[in-house]
Amino acid sequence: MKITIDTSTNSRTIELKKPVCTHQHVRTEATLELVVPMIARRFRAAIIMPNLKPPVTTFTHLEQYKEIIHRANTTGHLFTPMMTLYLTDNLNPGEVDLCGHHAVKYYPRGLTTNSADGVENPQALWSKGSKPHQVLRLLASTGKVLILHAADGFAREGVIVRGTQYHADEELDPYDQEPHFMRETLPRIIDAHPELKIEVAHLSTKEGAEFMQKNGGKRLGCSITCHHLLNDRRDVMRGGFRPHLDWRPVIQPKDNTQALQELCFSGHPFVWLGMDSAPHPRKVKEAACCATGVLTAHAGIELYAEAFETFGALDQRFENFASNNAANFYGLADTDTTITLVNKPWKVRGSYLSGNPDEEIIPYRLGEEVLWRLVE
Repeated sequence: MKITIDTSTNSRTIELKKPVCTHQHVRTEATLELVVPMIARRFRAAIIMPNLKPPVTTFTHLEQYKEIIHRANTTGHLFTPMMTLYLTDNLNPGEVDLCGHHAVKYYPRGLTTNSADGVENPQALWSKGSKPHQVLRLLASTGKVLILHAADGFAREGVIVRGTQYHADEELDPYDQEPHFMRETLPRIIDAHPELKIEVAHLSTKEGAEFMQKNGGKRLGCSITCHHLLNDRRDVMRGGFRPHLDWRPVIQPKDNTQALQELCFSGHPFVWLGMDSAPHPRKVKEAACCATGVLTAHAGIELYAEAFETFGALDQRFENFASNNAANFYGLADTDTTITLVNKPWKVRGSYLSGNPDEEIIPYRLGEEVLWRLVE
């Protein structure tokens, strides 16, 4: 990574290897046509989430979706969509075997967008004879990656999470879903599949950060989003509930944000960039039952530069986090392609797809400044 200072304007420019993002929702149709160029300008590769309607559970569907994404890249930039299959209770291991060097994404049923087809009981992940167990064994034997939405909907047994007593099978508070998963579910997956490579997506809690500090390594890594680094729960609730800051996993209280910052800026090779940019139409974000997820791809790398600068880590740690760590974990070849950022603030001025009220998307930081700008 190269940082240049223009003494005449006191502006700084960063040149870094083109990054890799391990978590992008590009959706379909008009949203896909909008989002793919945003990603291609900023990232050389991105892992594409499979939670469509219907979910991506076959090699044929995966290849069709990949081709649509390629056609939507009108930027002229080389971009590799890294495709994933959606883990269900009936996903055929044969479909996984067809997919080459791809990953499988685990969704806990009912806890996030389009997760109704997710695995009903996480116990299937370590129970011999189940289809999910067979899939994980195949992933381990072929070097593919299991990507986890690390949340549990119900308490495994009578447990205490963050001081709250839960009975067996009792519904968990959304703020306790990841802590329960990291303590009760992830260790069981690792014990049952010790050779399996696992990415914990969008880590969001201090308990998750502590687990990764102790156990992260060549077979266990995690992604962290820009919104979990830059926000805490006060931002979501300030002046009333703010739906355009609502994701799953939820943005947690301040001490969790601080724990994620410490993990992220410590320079660990098992921590990397995964945006979880998750656009939804405004009408379903501002509805009685708010859809979770917000568009961040419009400022996908710029927001991370802002976070790293704020905490004094805008050095080689930034390029490792953005460009090297995930590439190494997923076995991507190195690249000579670079991007350039300059510290010239710009304002997120408007919504996207605003010509159609059924499609209009409100981006993260609408009406606010982003402190770094992508040079195109």
